[in-house]
Amino acid sequence: MPLQRGATEARIPDVDPAASGFDWQFLDADAAERLAFPDARAALSAADAEPFAPRNRLRSVHLALGPDGRRYFLKRFDGVQWKNLWRNLTTAPRAGREGPREAAVAAAIRRAGHGAPRPVAIGCRGRASLLLLAEVPGMSFSDRIRTGRADLTLADRIATHCGRLLADGFRLPDLSADHVFIDGDDADAGAQLAVLDLHEGSLGPADRRTLRRVLRRFARSVAGLPVRRRHALRFAARLCRAAGLASVSRAVIASLPPFDTHARYDHGLRSNRYATRAPRRAAREIRLLQRVWPGVRGDSVLDAPCGAGRLRAPLEEAGAVWTGADRSAAMLDQSKRAVEAAGLRRALCRADALALPFADRSFDGVVVFRFLHHLPPSAAERAVAEACRVADRFVVISFFHKVSTHHLKRCVQGLVRRRAPNRFAITCATMDRWMRAQGFRRRAVAAQMPFLRDLWVTAYERR
Repeated sequence: MPLQRGATEARIPDVDPAASGFDWQFLDADAAERLAFPDARAALSAADAEPFAPRNRLRSVHLALGPDGRRYFLKRFDGVQWKNLWRNLTTAPRAGREGPREAAVAAAIRRAGHGAPRPVAIGCRGRASLLLLAEVPGMSFSDRIRTGRADLTLADRIATHCGRLLADGFRLPDLSADHVFIDGDDADAGAQLAVLDLHEGSLGPADRRTLRRVLRRFARSVAGLPVRRRHALRFAARLCRAAGLASVSRAVIASLPPFDTHARYDHGLRSNRYATRAPRRAAREIRLLQRVWPGVRGDSVLDAPCGAGRLRAPLEEAGAVWTGADRSAAMLDQSKRAVEAAGLRRALCRADALALPFADRSFDGVVVFRFLHHLPPSAAERAVAEACRVADRFVVISFFHKVSTHHLKRCVQGLVRRRAPNRFAITCATMDRWMRAQGFRRRAVAAQMPFLRDLWVTAYERR
C-alpha cells in the first residue's frame, strides 16, 4: 500500500486532554504493540497531524507509526449519527459506538478466512471511540487499474471474492475499488485479497439493496479510469452470481446509473442528435457563459469536455484561442466536422477530463460546461481539480444546483421509479469550497431563473 508521509514528520499537537478517559482495550495485539500503544494518549500521539483520508463530520483517519516501523491506522469517531446508531443497535454485531462495531465486523471477516484489517486496540468514551488497525499490505484495486496492473483475470477474482463475502453473510455496502487491496503480483492464485473501511458493515444475508449499493460504489470508484463498459458489466454479473443473487442481477444492473458518460455518444447516431438538439436552450446557456466570461482577447482556452464543439464559436467571438478535448471519439468527430465546415483548423485532443494530458497552467483558462452533473461528487471534485491544475488564470464551470424545482422533480421521479440518480447536483457553496482548495476565488455567477431551473455558471480566478 503506497502510503506517503508528509514533508514534515508532524504529530497531532492537540492531543485530547481527556484521552486518558478512554477505556483502552487490546484486541489482537502482540507484545510490541502493547508496549508501543499502552493507552489512548500514546496512540493519538503516534498519529500524524494531517488526516490520511478525507474526513467527515464525525470521523477522521490518521496514519501512525508503530514498532519496527510498522504502520497503523487510527480511526477516531467523535460520535454516532442517529441513523447509524439505530442500525448499530438493531443489526449484528450490535454496538452503540462506531469503533467497536467496525472492530467486530473486521474480526468476523478474518475468522471466516477472508482478508481484513487486524483490529489492534479499541478505546471508548461516551459515544466517542478510537480504533487502531494494522495496515493492510498491497495496493488498492483502483490504483492497480490506474497504473495498468489490473487485467480481466484479477477483476474476475475480485468480483468473485466480493460476491462471496456477501454470500457468507457480510453486508459491506461501502465495498469499492478503493477498498479492495491486493498483496502480490500473481493475479491467479498467489495474490492475497483484503477489504477495509468496514464501519458501515453488518452481519446478515445480502439483499438486492446492498447489492445495488455495492455496484454503485464500484462504478463511482473507477470513474475516470480506463475501464470499458463491457468489462464493468462482466464484473457486475460475476459479483451477483457469486453473491447468490443471479436471479435479480439483470434488474439490479438495469437500475444503476450509466457507467460511463462518454460511452453513450459512441453508439449509433447519438452524437449527431446531441450536436443539433435543443438549439434554443443551447443559446440561453451560452448567454449565461457570456455574462460571466472573464477572459480577454488572445487567451488560450481549453474546452474540456468540448462535446460537439458548440462553445467554439462564442468563445472565439470573445477573442479566445480555442482548443477542444473530449473522451468520446464520436463527439470529437462532430467537433472536427463543425470546424471543417467553417473552413477552419483547430486543435482537438482525445482526453479524459478527470486526467487531462496537459502540463500545469498550460492554458490561460479552462471551461467545463454541462459535464459535472453526469458525475458523482467525488468524481466531479477530481474534474474540478484537473481544470484548476491546467488553468493559469481562470476557470469557468457549470453545474446543476441542488436547490431547484428541476432537481426536486428528478429526486421524486427516482424514488417513484426506484432508480439510482443519473444526474448529480451540488450547491454554489460546495463549488466555492472545491475551488478555494485549488487556490481560486469566485469572480462571477449567473443562473437562468435561479432555484427554479438548475443550471448555474460560475467564473473563478486564481488568487
